Formats: sequence, structure tokens, C-alpha cells
Amino acid sequence: LLPQSKQSSSYSDRDTTEEDSESLDDMDFLSRQKKLQAEAKMALAMAKPMAKMQVEVEKQNRKKSPVADLLPHMPHISECLMKRSLKPTDLRDMTIGQLQVIVNDLHSQIESLNEELVQLLLIRDELHTEQDAMLVDIEDLTRHAESQQKHLAEKMPAK
Repeated sequence: LLPQSKQSSSYSDRDTTEEDSESLDDMDFLSRQKKLQAEAKMALAMAKPMAKMQVEVEKQNRKKSPVADLLPHMPHISECLMKRSLKPTDLRDMTIGQLQVIVNDLHSQIESLNEELVQLLLIRDELHTEQDAMLVDIEDLTRHAESQQKHLAEKMPAK
């Protein structure tokens, strides 16, 4: 006797034949496959809006530039720094010390953004690898389901 799953053994307790329990297992597999496909489509549809919301949250959570604290008498400068839109006239009115503070701040921002980029690229690569593995699994499951359907289709006329 072949080992049976819990489902097929419960079906056989109800006086069904082995062929009937196999078709019920296959039906269950196909319904699970359809359910998983629907869930995957829903998750993919939600991915872009969720990513946009996450980006907005991260933008809001970004710290205010420390330059704003060093230049309290120039509030419009700190706003321009946050928007990254300084005008040449704003720069001309600043002292060399203030300009050096801005340069140092920009260098530190560049460094932290580069580090963040590297981390995000590593995460992206891991996710791509994971996605590739999932796609291979899905392909294998689809082939298995198709072969089961062919096997059942061949069995049906033989009865």
C-alpha cells in the first residue's frame, strides 16, 4: 500500500475508491494553486502603492539638516537646504565658515546616502535571488500539476 495523506485517508474512510481520493487531492491542489495565484496577484498589485507610502514615510522621518541649527538667523537657507535648492545669491551672502559647514554637511549626507544605497542594493540582490528561487519552485509545481492533469485525463477514458 502507498502512504496516503491525511485528506485521502479521511476520504477513504467514507468508502471512496483510491482513484476518487486522488482526484479529490488533485482538485484540492488545483484550488490551492488558484488561491495562491490570486494572493500573488493581489500582493503584486499592492506592491507599488505600498512602496510609495513607505518612501513618503521615510522622507518624513528623515532628520532635519544640522545646518539648520547652525544657521538659525537664516531660516530660508535651512529650508532651501532641505529642498536642495540653494540660489547663488544665498551663497554669496554667506561667510566662508557657513559655506564650509554646508559643504561638510553635504559630504556627510553623501556618505550616509551611499551607505544606504549599498545596503539597499544588497537587499535587492537578496530579494532577486529569492524571487528567482520562487519562480523555479512555481515552474516545478506548474509542471507537476500539468502532468497530474494529463495523468488523470489518460485515466478517465480508460475506465
